[in-house]
Amino acid sequence: MKRIAILYSEYSPLIDAIKYRLSDCTVDIMTSPVNTDDYDLIVLSNYNAEFEGNAIKCHHSLLPAFNSAEPEKEAMLAGVKVTGITIFLTNPYKIIAQYPIFINNSMHYDELKQELTYLEQTIFPLVTEKVLNNEPFDISMLLNKKCSGNCGGCSGCNH
Repeated sequence: MKRIAILYSEYSPLIDAIKYRLSDCTVDIMTSPVNTDDYDLIVLSNYNAEFEGNAIKCHHSLLPAFNSAEPEKEAMLAGVKVTGITIFLTNPYKIIAQYPIFINNSMHYDELKQELTYLEQTIFPLVTEKVLNNEPFDISMLLNKKCSGNCGGCSGCNH
């Protein structure tokens, strides 16, 4: 059975989403660093302390844009129309998935933050599962679609 450690500084529903998605794994939830050799994967969820090892983490912007503690606020102040989430490995740093959302003219800061949080709770557990199992993926697989949209303009075909 695979072992996962979820490190957090502040509780998030993301922890429950990951536990649910990876219910066939042993999941330890903790607030302080762990011996990475004891785990198959380390997940950082709202973890604010330094972490030296390799872990998977999600950020509320399309990195490298708005790489800060308040990316939602920066996106709103900059007036951008697209932002999203980035899922990456920490050491060595490697972006492994990004998913965009559009910011319409009437969207408020709280709505943006809520949409990004929902997106994180939906996609991050799926990507975590794929990374843990060393399986390839693309966004169409994560969203259970039959078509990636790369076949020349189809609308959900099986190629």
